Amino acid sequence: MRYHVLCGIVVSGLLFGSAHPAFAAGPVRLPSAATVSSGAAAAASVPQQLVKITDVTNIRQTPSLDAPVVKKAQPGQTYAIVETVAGPGGDWHKVVLGEDKTAYVASWVVETAENKPGKSSTGQEKPSTGGKQPEPSRTILNIIDVTNVRAEPDLESAVVAKAQPGQTYTATGTEGAWYKVSMANGKTAYIASWVVTATTLSGSAGQSAGQSAGGQVFIYHTHNRESWKNVAGSKSGSSVDDAKTNITLVGQELGRVLQQKGVPAITANDDIAGRLVLKNLSFTQSYSESRKTILEAKNTNPALSYLFDIHRDADVPRSQTTVTINGKAYARIMFVVGTGNPGYEDNAVFAETLKELLEKKYPGLSRGILVKSAHQGNGEYNQSLSPTSLLLEFGGVNNTLEENKRTAAAFADVFADYYASVQSKSK
Repeated sequence: MRYHVLCGIVVSGLLFGSAHPAFAAGPVRLPSAATVSSGAAAAASVPQQLVKITDVTNIRQTPSLDAPVVKKAQPGQTYAIVETVAGPGGDWHKVVLGEDKTAYVASWVVETAENKPGKSSTGQEKPSTGGKQPEPSRTILNIIDVTNVRAEPDLESAVVAKAQPGQTYTATGTEGAWYKVSMANGKTAYIASWVVTATTLSGSAGQSAGQSAGGQVFIYHTHNRESWKNVAGSKSGSSVDDAKTNITLVGQELGRVLQQKGVPAITANDDIAGRLVLKNLSFTQSYSESRKTILEAKNTNPALSYLFDIHRDADVPRSQTTVTINGKAYARIMFVVGTGNPGYEDNAVFAETLKELLEKKYPGLSRGILVKSAHQGNGEYNQSLSPTSLLLEFGGVNNTLEENKRTAAAFADVFADYYASVQSKSK
């Protein structure tokens, strides 16, 4: 890692916080280890320099400390370097954010590594087979930002899926600078090599990334438009909904904090409510539709095992759905387990474990566990798809988005501890 001592104190806040006016000078281009453009990427076999994010870091529109921040990069993320330029304060790496998006990150707040064939994404040489026939290897593609999966290896080709951060795909081959992947419907699709990081696993590994580490988290929303009285655009009858400001923002916050804490998490953004309208289906069929979302995700990524369906409770008095911790208001969580699932006892044990951990670290944040039969609702809640599947009610209509986001961060904190414990026991 490179540090610039003379300007370190001045620029640290600018790099990791909000932007302030600083220097302004035209960049001088320097040679780089690999160059990638949006129209013509280097072949996948060409060694590629990667930026490794070690702390929450500002990625800026231009190589200057006063340039607008276009993204907050999280620890553990990596980005392909297009080129390195000289700018105010030192060198800046131009990095790829998407198929046709680039931005800049200061070189002195990140690390770099070479990602090339014959090495894993950590730069370690693949172990020698000692003269034996090498076992088949698998290349796992790690999605680092919302990424287009295309029908053909071309930037003009149709987008067949939107891969989410934290998601993984197994490459079935390469075509130029594109990886081939197999979709859930059996069709072949393509992902640009310069917008993902690749991990090579030996055949003996036998598992995709994340499976050997205790599985991955999938966050979704069966009732995705559930909102709150203070912001909802629709308040007809008992419904309090909004097409934009709704419970999906809470799920996104949960996923963001989990990833920041090193827990692989995918957050679905499916508009189940909109899908029901398009298909002329009743509200009671919401869980059937969200089940399709889960199954599609699991077909693409078998490592998914922790399934969290994030909801918002109904018009429950605020006094019952809110708790104050260290002077701040939080929306309380209720764990819901459906007995319509034949294996619901496993889900109940999982809920009890997380509830106890939550109570220890954030007293009062849990509203307990609600066990519901088919006579009290859906009764199954897609929990038969995994013994570690839960429906979580975050607060109620009288809470606020801010209170729910605090709760999402708290739950992520507790689950990260649980996840680490599961990982250590599996080793």
